[in-house]
Amino acid sequence: MSFNTPKKIAAGVASSALLLFGTATAIASPIQQTQNGAQNAEPQANTHTVGDREIVARWMGEEESPYVKVANAQGAFAFNQEGVTPNDELFNIFGAALTSMCSKPAAELAEEQGGVANYYVNVGGNIKKNFTVNVEDLSDDVSDQAMMACSCATGSPFGQVAVMGVPLSAVVEMADLEDGVNTVTAYGADGFGQPLPLEYALEKNALLVYQVNGEELTTTGSGSSLQLFMPETVARYFTRSIVQIELTQEEQVPDVQQVDPTYRNKINIMNNADECLFKAGDEITFEGVADDLGSPITAIEFSFDNGATWTSCETDGATADKWVNWQFTTSFDETGDYRMTVRAKTADGVVSPLEATLTFEIA
Repeated sequence: MSFNTPKKIAAGVASSALLLFGTATAIASPIQQTQNGAQNAEPQANTHTVGDREIVARWMGEEESPYVKVANAQGAFAFNQEGVTPNDELFNIFGAALTSMCSKPAAELAEEQGGVANYYVNVGGNIKKNFTVNVEDLSDDVSDQAMMACSCATGSPFGQVAVMGVPLSAVVEMADLEDGVNTVTAYGADGFGQPLPLEYALEKNALLVYQVNGEELTTTGSGSSLQLFMPETVARYFTRSIVQIELTQEEQVPDVQQVDPTYRNKINIMNNADECLFKAGDEITFEGVADDLGSPITAIEFSFDNGATWTSCETDGATADKWVNWQFTTSFDETGDYRMTVRAKTADGVVSPLEATLTFEIA
């Protein structure tokens, strides 16, 4: 039995991030994984640490796998880099920690909390005269819009938002810098701040954001409504409720924290198969996101035979500042239990150290 309309696997909690999938599709092309160290051969095990535990992941051998295997699976593939994570969902994901956006970026978005928009920031450090700026006064002339993904150094990609803000460079240009200033630190009302190389922050076009997904930020405390957003940078630098910007000369320019190598090229499946009933011949649509925070995603790859073969779907034109929303639609003729494994590749040649998997049944 076949259907004209593909059946989606049940959406997970974060599926609302995939709101704007395009209609263009491409036929996936298979690639064969070889055993002699050729281009697409990958390690058979991966070790990483979570807390005080060491976890070793490996492929199950042929004799261990209970799943139906499909080599070089064919299907229709689509992707885009649009789609946003709703503000209320961001709040639920980040929980109740107190410091950076990585912990709780959206508390100021809750309308029921009240609060007044406040865009005043003090600027000091190694400058010839300290001053206070109302970023709102700059917004009409120099505001930028951007779509930005947010991800911690360890863990899955968890948010992408449309932001409006004033470039940090506009505030820096107002300061009369002393010689040798090389560091910028944005401090929140709670005292949290992470130093950044000034050159890096300017090159990445850091934004002092006052609007997220079309909602103006307000404040519930003594801080401002501004949040620092940094493209292609881990979320510990996404400071909220900014009250002070320090421009300083440091003996050593601070390092920028990078994504833990185990969590490079993150891939997520954004749906589940719980209570889903699929029959042989049904078209099934899988969907998810991938991001790397620094190197563009160049392909999403799928395996339905325990990693023996991979179907590679190119993501031509994808950029590093936003995540990739992907969809893969295929069908299966044989009944039984299946497992899909998905990974991503980046422009600098990194293959997802931690693949994502999803099991489902064809009845």
